[in-house]
Amino acid sequence: MAKLEIEIGTSLREALAEFGDAWKAHAAGKRVSPTQKVLFIDWRAFSSVMTPKRYDLIRHLRGEPAASVRALARALERDVKRVHEDVVVLAALGLIDRDERTGGLSTRLNKVTSTINFAA
Repeated sequence: MAKLEIEIGTSLREALAEFGDAWKAHAAGKRVSPTQKVLFIDWRAFSSVMTPKRYDLIRHLRGEPAASVRALARALERDVKRVHEDVVVLAALGLIDRDERTGGLSTRLNKVTSTINFAA
């Protein structure tokens, strides 16, 4: 994954409809291009997840993968516990990769595009 799409302001109903359309197209034998998306219900949800420190963490890993959470915390000059919390959240969203065998951290992201919907 080199590119990720982030959508802000997408309802669960809209997300399920998009998924349903892709499923039906696939079932009908049409080629459906895979997409990597992370959806947030609103700006508050997005900003509670994508904090400035988490942004810095992703940028750091893009240029320099880390052997462990402790090594990453040292490189970022941050508390290990807080970096671990950030790693758990970002890994769950697929924004960073964590090697379960070695504990190594990296990201394959090189581009994130976002759409912000100002729906009522």
